[in-house]
Amino acid sequence: MHLRLFNELQDARYALLRTFRGDGTPVDTPIWFAIDDDTLVFRTKLGPKTRRLASRPEVELIACDYRGRPRDQARALPGRATVLSGDEAEAANRTLHRRYGWQWNVVPMLSVPGVTNVHRDLPLREKLRRTRTRNLWPDSVIVRVDPLPH
Repeated sequence: MHLRLFNELQDARYALLRTFRGDGTPVDTPIWFAIDDDTLVFRTKLGPKTRRLASRPEVELIACDYRGRPRDQARALPGRATVLSGDEAEAANRTLHRRYGWQWNVVPMLSVPGVTNVHRDLPLREKLRRTRTRNLWPDSVIVRVDPLPH
């Protein structure tokens, strides 16, 4: 068990995920996450972030607020990201759902000031369907982050 991951993020509701473009430029995104055994898991929409992770799986995680502002004295924790599939992805999605409860599927459908809502263009009927499902959404993936020594 990687205690430093737990110590830095165990009481955080959000983590700043830092991915890297091909030229090394960092891209920061606040995420909801769950710590499962000795790894961290999060859900993301298929798109630029998943393409960055496929070409460069090294990431950093920093405890932050919902807008991505790092906590005082928060340290960047290096990790290696892997996109999960099948039963492993569904199990991680259930872990995330347990952690965030009803908010897990509802908040991504809402307009929150200062937060980019990647699901804003979904039709209302699809938004309502997604709020009731416990399965992984078809345009989303679960990513596992294994901590790296630093």
